[in-house]
Amino acid sequence: MNDEVKTFRKNLGKRILQLRVTKKLEQTELAAILDGKDKQFINRYEKQGANPTAYILVNLAKALDVSVDELLDFSKLADK
Repeated sequence: MNDEVKTFRKNLGKRILQLRVTKKLEQTELAAILDGKDKQFINRYEKQGANPTAYILVNLAKALDVSVDELLDFSKLADK
């Protein structure tokens, strides 16, 4: 995996965490909104930087009440 992909995954995980905390959602709550996923699913994204499908990206954005563009706006991260 190249550095660009690693950086994208890391930033996406940080962005999901940031938006989840802003919405005051626990990992288990966000996971439940996503078609019954589990806490480990969210944790994997936030900590390990999983590579989501387009379908999961759309559902994450809906669950976090943002657009996909907003979800992928890494310029809003405090520490990139």
